[in-house]
Amino acid sequence: MAIYYSILLLIILVIGLIRYKGLNKPFKILTWSVLVVLLCSILSQIFIYRYKNNALVLHIESITGYLFYSLIYYYLFKNKKIKIAIIISMIIVLVFFVINALFLQPFYKIFPTNIYLPTQILFAVFSLLLFNEMLMYPVKINIIKQSVFWYNTAMLFYATIMFFFLGLTNYLGEHHIYDLFILYFWFFIISVFHILLGIALITDKKKYEESYA
Repeated sequence: MAIYYSILLLIILVIGLIRYKGLNKPFKILTWSVLVVLLCSILSQIFIYRYKNNALVLHIESITGYLFYSLIYYYLFKNKKIKIAIIISMIIVLVFFVINALFLQPFYKIFPTNIYLPTQILFAVFSLLLFNEMLMYPVKINIIKQSVFWYNTAMLFYATIMFFFLGLTNYLGEHHIYDLFILYFWFFIISVFHILLGIALITDKKKYEESYA
């Protein structure tokens, strides 16, 4: 299953790299984010094999994911107040990440739910705000051909479902009920998420969409 996920990420990364020159800035950043996720996925398997614990990698993935996806939102939004709010949130989350990793949920043994849970809420909020902005500033392009739509749909899908799932992660692990069904569910959600991001990379075109700052 981990191999399948890595292959999926590699395919999406290749798509992003092939189309890189023709992508708008937010989706160039998205391409780099896929590379980081792929590296974290590989490192995660190495840590599980050698140390039976991949908490350190998950801590890194939690903060890099928030910084990348928030930065993408920063470039997608037109509203300056929302842009400023995103930058402030990135600073606050980064500071809290350090505090959490050192004192609250040690990076060497505990899954970083304290980071994942609030950031999933923020992603859901950003997504809803962006959908609202898309309604306020419609473009003359079929919505399924808009990369922004696919990216935002991916984020809303991931944020809302994973918020509930991630909140139970440490509890399930402590009570030894982290069974195969939950594992398959996890991989299904993140696979769908990245497939939607891949569609965003395929549909993004400077020729048809606005070039973001």
